[in-house]
Amino acid sequence: MRSGKSAAGFTLLEVLVSLVVLALIILGLSQGLRFGVLAFQHQAATIDRAANLDAVDRTLRGLIEQIDPGNRHDAPEIAGNARSVEFTSELPEGAAAALGSREAEIRILVDHDHRLILRWAPYRHAKPAGPPTPPVDTVLLPQVDHITISYWAHAGPPHWLATWNSPEVPALIRISLTFQHGTGIDWPDIVAAPQRSRP
Repeated sequence: MRSGKSAAGFTLLEVLVSLVVLALIILGLSQGLRFGVLAFQHQAATIDRAANLDAVDRTLRGLIEQIDPGNRHDAPEIAGNARSVEFTSELPEGAAAALGSREAEIRILVDHDHRLILRWAPYRHAKPAGPPTPPVDTVLLPQVDHITISYWAHAGPPHWLATWNSPEVPALIRISLTFQHGTGIDWPDIVAAPQRSRP
C-alpha cells in the first residue's frame, strides 16, 4: 500500500511525458512565430517593391509626357530603338533648384549590370564654350533583364515601330520591363503620350 506522501507526487514517467509535451508546445509556438515573421517580411518587401515600381512608372510617364516637341525651326531631338531612347524633357520640379533649369537631355536604358538607368544632363539651348556637362546616371530599378521600347506614329498603318527616326514626336511610347529570372516581378507596360504642344 502506497503512503499518502508518495501518492501526492509525480512519477518519473509522468515528469518525462510532461516535459516532452511542453517541448512540443514550445516548438510549435516558435515555428508559428517564425512563420509569422517571415510572412510579415515578405509582405513588407512586396509592398516596398510595388511602391518602388509605381514610382518608376510615374517618373517615366512624366518624362515622356514632357518631351520637348521642338518648334517650327528645330525638330525634336528624339532617337529611339528597342533598347534605349533619347529625348529632351523636363525633370521633376525638385531638380530645377540644383540645375537652374528643368530642361534635360534624357536617355533611358538598361546597363550591363541589369539596372534600369535614367541618364541625364542639363539641356543647353546654346552650345557651351567649354566641355559639355557629363551625364548623371540614376538607377531606377535593379534586376532588369532588358527593356523593349516601341513607338506609335501619328500617321501610317496602325502598328508599333521598333525604331524612331522621324522629325515628329511619336503619338505614344511604350516601355516593357522584363525582369531577371527568379525575381517573380511582372509589371504592366508603361504607355505614355507626349503632351507638350509645339510652340
